[in-house]
Amino acid sequence: MTRLVVAITVLAASLSAPPTIRAQAPACAATPEEAFRLAREAVATGDAGLVMLRLSPALRTENALELAIGASMVAGLGGLSGQLSNAPEKAAAATKAEAALRAELDAILTKHKAPTIAQIGTPLMAKLQDPAVLKQFAPLDHVAYARDMEAFFTKVEKAAAAAGVQGEPSSLGELVVGGGDLHAPLATLKMAGDTATAAAGSATLTFRRIAGCWVVDGRD
Repeated sequence: MTRLVVAITVLAASLSAPPTIRAQAPACAATPEEAFRLAREAVATGDAGLVMLRLSPALRTENALELAIGASMVAGLGGLSGQLSNAPEKAAAATKAEAALRAELDAILTKHKAPTIAQIGTPLMAKLQDPAVLKQFAPLDHVAYARDMEAFFTKVEKAAAAAGVQGEPSSLGELVVGGGDLHAPLATLKMAGDTATAAAGSATLTFRRIAGCWVVDGRD
């Protein structure tokens, strides 16, 4: 996941998009191409939980940890406001909002029986690929967790706007393709039994067939 360090904050910010009507996961994909199409359709609903359903358990787990760490980063409104806003009153308000947001983030993590940010440890970016930390995010209900995080990022976006901090626009597609192009056609598809790889813009996606259904399994 070579784009991870650059994309982590963007990935987190992507969940601030307004949710649409919750939908159920469609029928399983018979091919990697169909798995990618279904993932695109899930993104179009604006439902982070539905997007998670189009991913393999391994990629859901990676996303869950990335979202937690990304949430901690974007919740740092006090520091951001100090750098980007010339209004002292807004900086003070941002510092107060940051404390509340960090407490809420830990509450969400605790609700889903995930480690808190402090329990994840430091440096946070190094923990993204820590097998021991990833193992703790594997048993989560990733669908419910993603929807709670979606709501959390909406709150962060509003708090950031009040603090005079402008976020970077993105989309739920980051959950699927990372820094790749969700709307690019798959290219150079290579099949190998129950796994496959294909390019989506600048990203290389991996697919896996699980119980007869193809899902997105990773991106580099």
